[in-house]
Amino acid sequence: MSTASNESPQNPADREKLQRLFAHGNKQMSIGSYDYANEMFMQCVLRDPDNPIYFKSFLANLKKKYGDKKKKGVLSSLLTGSGKKTILSKKPDQVFKASIEILKSDPWNVSALLSAGGACEELGHHNVAIEYYKSAVDSEPFHLEANRICGTALREIADYDGALACVHRILKVKPGDQETEKLRKDLTVEKTIHKGKYATGDSAQIREARDATTKSTGIEEDVDVMGRPLTYLEQVEKRIKKNPNDIANYLELAQHFYQQADYEKSEQYYLQAVQLSKNSPDLIERLLDTQKQKLHANVLALKEEFEKTKKESIKTEFYKTKEEYDSKNLELAQHRIQYHPNHAGYHFEYGVLLQQRKQLKEAITEFQLAKAEVTRKGECLLALGQCFQMIKQTKLAMTHYQDAVVSLSDGEHKKKALYLAAKLAFELEDYEKSEEYGHQLAAIDFSYKDLGELLDKVAEKRHN
Repeated sequence: MSTASNESPQNPADREKLQRLFAHGNKQMSIGSYDYANEMFMQCVLRDPDNPIYFKSFLANLKKKYGDKKKKGVLSSLLTGSGKKTILSKKPDQVFKASIEILKSDPWNVSALLSAGGACEELGHHNVAIEYYKSAVDSEPFHLEANRICGTALREIADYDGALACVHRILKVKPGDQETEKLRKDLTVEKTIHKGKYATGDSAQIREARDATTKSTGIEEDVDVMGRPLTYLEQVEKRIKKNPNDIANYLELAQHFYQQADYEKSEQYYLQAVQLSKNSPDLIERLLDTQKQKLHANVLALKEEFEKTKKESIKTEFYKTKEEYDSKNLELAQHRIQYHPNHAGYHFEYGVLLQQRKQLKEAITEFQLAKAEVTRKGECLLALGQCFQMIKQTKLAMTHYQDAVVSLSDGEHKKKALYLAAKLAFELEDYEKSEEYGHQLAAIDFSYKDLGELLDKVAEKRHN
């Protein structure tokens, strides 16, 4: 079992190995193999706890696994009561590892996220610690301790907007709290000083800073005309009204709502950002992805509603929305390969969609482009074998299955390649090869599909 390290891997070979694991994890997540992806991401996080990208992918994969719905993990109780004291009494690397184990079963566990972040800080990984604190706030936006810790960490790196957002959430739970109100005002002053106009921050400059953050009406920027603290969303909307051509504000809200899975609102702000950017390809890609996510959420909701009501009208709406989702998915994939022609992953994703639509010759082209990436080669060979078999090019299919078996490491894809190779070899009356691949698969998973029945047929043919 891997253990948490207090240093990032310095050896280039180790870094390259982790990158391969990370790339493989992303592939598995993209096809819905979340448990297998978690094995890859967890190794990356434990071996390089200072890498925020590894942590974000680790958490995103788990949330997809659980359907983006908060799920009380079986280990969550370990961070309550005496269990919390036990964990916090350990060394930072042990705390980190224990917290990651808990997140594996409950990626929304606020205590585990805060403990992992605290351990990272003790290990010197300050930037990634903030990512854990932010995730804790995302999990429970009005959790007082999470906002307090996250706000403090953001203040230390001069992210005053982020710190103020945490303070405003605390005030929503504890309105009028004097200590928090004082902190809000201090942060507002520090934010103004940090803009560069007030270098030393002595008392006279602080008074000047306070004046600079007050409008001509005497109302501070982060409060309304009655002195009520504005929420984070109200502050951004206020900035938009003040400068309606600033794309950054629209993007900020679009990303905020995307993270909250409110794809309807996210789409609205991305549409405005795309218009202001004069159709920036990057922003169009984000818009398409948001629209895809919105349709996917609608598909899931309609499916759930039909299972409850069994209404034909819901069933009709489900298939209509599913068709729209499939079309949007294809549109996004086409956009990506147009603007990222050398991205093997996008060619692979597009190939999978084409294969699903039985556009096999076009899919073959995409998989052949994607297999240039070493980490994706085995999957591409397997997909190519399936495509060639579907267009009756059985010899080409067999060659690709055999190459896929060699290229793939243990896992579901390896088992699938062995099974398809054994089945096709049987159809081609190459019983020796069929038996060879069947036995290899049996050594890994004898219960795989109808393998036992296939091996019996092979044995019968070989004895006759």
